Amino acid sequence: MNQSTRIVVGIISLFLSLFLAWRIGIWLEPAPAGPSLPAGDPKSPPYATGTVQEDLHFEIRNVRISGDGATLNGIGIIRFDTDRERIKPAVLAMLTAVKKKTPAAKMITLELKPAVECTQCTLARATYREGRTVIRYGIPSQEQIERHNALIGTTDGTGRRIDRPRLYRPDKETFGAGLAVTMALEAARQKNPSAGEEQLLDQAAATVGISPVVAARHRDFMKAYFTGDGYGEETLDTPLQ
Repeated sequence: MNQSTRIVVGIISLFLSLFLAWRIGIWLEPAPAGPSLPAGDPKSPPYATGTVQEDLHFEIRNVRISGDGATLNGIGIIRFDTDRERIKPAVLAMLTAVKKKTPAAKMITLELKPAVECTQCTLARATYREGRTVIRYGIPSQEQIERHNALIGTTDGTGRRIDRPRLYRPDKETFGAGLAVTMALEAARQKNPSAGEEQLLDQAAATVGISPVVAARHRDFMKAYFTGDGYGEETLDTPLQ
C-alpha cells in the first residue's frame, strides 16, 4: 500500500470511527442538557423505551416474538459505560416494559448492549421465565476488576506469568477506539473468513490507521471487559404483572 493510499484509507477510517461514535452516543463533546436515549436502528421506532434512573435510559429493539406472543427475544440498548451495579435495575425496568407491551410473554430473553451493531459490547444477558429471571453479567464489578488487575504480573499454579489486559471502566476515547478496531476486525473476517487472527489484526489496524500492536491492545481490552456473560450470574424472583 503506497503513501497516498494509506492517507485515503486513514481519512475514510477516521470518518467511519466518528460515525460509529456518534451512532452509539459517545461523541467527544459535552452531552446536551436533558435525558437522551441511546442509539438504535433509526429506520424504525423502538419496541419499548423507558427510564431506569435520571441519567440512564433504555430502548428495546430487534424484537422477535413467537408462540402467539409467549416467547420474546430482543436487544436492550443502554449506555456503554453503565456501572455493573445498575445492570440489575436496568434489566428489571426492561422486563417490566416488555411485559406491559406483551402481556402474553412467558419467556423473555434480552441482550444488553450500547447499540444493535456492536457485536463485541454485550454488558449482560437476561432470561425471564414465568416469574424468575437469570441475569448473566458480561461486565465486571469493581471488586472483580481489582481482583483481575491484582494478578497481572504474578505467576499461576504452573509458574507461568499472568499477562492480561488491565481492566477499568472505559471512557469515551477507550470505547470509541475499541469499537473501531472490533468492527474493523469483524469486517475483515467477513471479507476473508480463512484468514488467521494476526492477518485479520493487520488488516483491521490498517483500516483504522493504527499499528497492529495498538490494535491488539484495544481488541484484548474489549474482549476482557465486554465478555457477554463471563462475570457471574444472579437469579431473581420477578413477579411481573
